[in-house]
Amino acid sequence: MKRVERDFICLFNCVWYQDFPVFKGEYINRSNWTIHVGLVMRECAKLMGARTFFEQGGRTDAVLQYPDNQILTYVEWEYNQADRDSVNELDKLLEKNDKCYFSTFISYCQHENINIVIEKASRIWSEASRPLIFFLITYEPQTKKRRHFLELRTYFFSNGKRKLVRKQPALPWDIEQRKYNVEEDAG
Repeated sequence: MKRVERDFICLFNCVWYQDFPVFKGEYINRSNWTIHVGLVMRECAKLMGARTFFEQGGRTDAVLQYPDNQILTYVEWEYNQADRDSVNELDKLLEKNDKCYFSTFISYCQHENINIVIEKASRIWSEASRPLIFFLITYEPQTKKRRHFLELRTYFFSNGKRKLVRKQPALPWDIEQRKYNVEEDAG
């Protein structure tokens, strides 16, 4: 894994908690989660010396691009569960994979479906020329289409292999600081 990929993973996982759009015990609508992901992308890009362009490059959710026009990453995110057949964001990213340093996908799935989602991503990304960083937020379904977020899991796909790089609580108030500060990385 290259430094730029490690830096991006670290930044995303930290910035995820910044200005978190919900308070403990509350739920939020889909559009605010979409905005939150966009703001996280913008902050990561700024900290890496890039700019964020939304809905660019053939309707890609975001493109993180350096001032010299090199593309750091194409980014897609999807609120629907990543294991559904209708979720084709990985296919869209794969089409542009050779034009960026790495691709980024952010999605959600029920905790029990993690293996299905990761197998789907592995299958799609098996022949890719550049890496994929996949941020997967797991949840338990609640009443009225609400979700209780559990974990933010970070996967790295490259050269036909995959690795769980990091996992952490998806909600900032679920972090047990004493435990978190001494815990080893997942990978």
